[in-house]
Amino acid sequence: MEEIDLQEIKQKTTKNVLFLSLRNVGIQSVSVIGFFLLTILLGTAEVGLFAIVAEFVSILGYFSDIGLAAALVQKKEEVKKEELQTTFTIQQILVLISLIVIYFVYSKVSFNKGYGPKELWIFISLCFSFAAASLKTIPSVLLERKLNFKLISTIDIIENASFYVFAVLFAFLGFGAYSYAIATFIRSLLGLIIIYKYNPWSIGFSFHKSSAKSLFKYGIPFQLNSFIAMAKDRLSNLFVATIVGREAFGILSWAQKATRIPLSFMDAIMKITFPTFARLQEHKEILKKSLEKSIYFIALFVFPMTAGIALIAPDIINFIPKYTKWIPAIFPLYLYAVNVAIASVTTPLTNAFNAIGKITLTTKFMVMWTILTWILFPFLSIKFGYIGTAYATLLVGMSSFIVWFIARRVFNIQIIKTIIKPTIATILMIIVCLFFQLLGLNSFLNIIGKFLLSVFVYSAFHYLFSKDEIIWFYQQLKCLKQKK
Repeated sequence: MEEIDLQEIKQKTTKNVLFLSLRNVGIQSVSVIGFFLLTILLGTAEVGLFAIVAEFVSILGYFSDIGLAAALVQKKEEVKKEELQTTFTIQQILVLISLIVIYFVYSKVSFNKGYGPKELWIFISLCFSFAAASLKTIPSVLLERKLNFKLISTIDIIENASFYVFAVLFAFLGFGAYSYAIATFIRSLLGLIIIYKYNPWSIGFSFHKSSAKSLFKYGIPFQLNSFIAMAKDRLSNLFVATIVGREAFGILSWAQKATRIPLSFMDAIMKITFPTFARLQEHKEILKKSLEKSIYFIALFVFPMTAGIALIAPDIINFIPKYTKWIPAIFPLYLYAVNVAIASVTTPLTNAFNAIGKITLTTKFMVMWTILTWILFPFLSIKFGYIGTAYATLLVGMSSFIVWFIARRVFNIQIIKTIIKPTIATILMIIVCLFFQLLGLNSFLNIIGKFLLSVFVYSAFHYLFSKDEIIWFYQQLKCLKQKK
């Protein structure tokens, strides 16, 4: 069994959280600029087209490894060569089967819907991306087990930057929706080349029954949650798209993209805390403190950023020429923003449940959310259109309070106490900005004024009431700087 040095794990976790979070600022800067340039150059229907096809192909990912990669990360003992090769072999077989099945499905859908070359090339590029991602799985697992996320984050930056740079470039040159396909090909190929150059492994095909059985024991329940999540999110989104149409789905995609920007901070922590929590599962008090700190710092950044996006979104739309086409997305954006705040607290909890092996518990949560989704999404979407879809998203998200309650019993963690300071500071920030808006200034001055007021109010509150947390965070930054 691998030796577990608690101090080393704590140092690596803190260092990697800070590192990935700072790196994600760069990733999101590129992504945000690129996405909004695309939404200026392309129409709502073209944005909706890519979102629909992306959802369609993303479903493939849930069938690509039946949870074996997660089982390798979660495994307490050192991973053996035969386990890596067995996982790789099974995964590639599943990928090949998935691609064959999806080819026939897409052919039928394409014929019925009258899809043309644009849809075809976007579909082909996303299938290529799916296959390339499966080839990156084993090198990524090996890096995650070492808690070495520098290379992973570097690849993420290169992939995101290349995607948006080329997508915007070709959209500007008049390629329209084809820009998505070209950029997807380039991003996937670059990521695959880089990860094998700097973290190669001896690719091999083999099947060991004992290894497969051991990995399936954890992997299948884990993937069952993924399948349920797919039914809840991906399939429901596709169904909604058939109800509201491509253009309305593009509006929803814009609203979701805007509010998901702050979740990049959470995603960075999730990548690190899963393998970290898995190694701390026998040390309950340390696990509890690590989970509390994760949730607190996610809330510290996600809450104000999400609120800030919601506050300035109308001003940005009115300020940028040719951007008023996105005005219908404002109200859904507000509802998605609240849902993101709830999800930013809930996701670390389900992540922790998975890391300590309580897969059946998260399965129950996923079943609950899936049932609610398939009841509320069709009903409200048919009745109220895309606005109904946004309402349904929020209602499903609010059921997550049940997860908070159960997490308190399992981890002895007090969620409300953990997030109370970021919550109060964010509410104060919103109130001050709403009063500022009553001055009736132009959009540009509103953006500047709201930004400055938000930073001042939020920072002042935490300076007065969160000194201990700020000092701890500052000390970690100093340690990170000293270790470089």
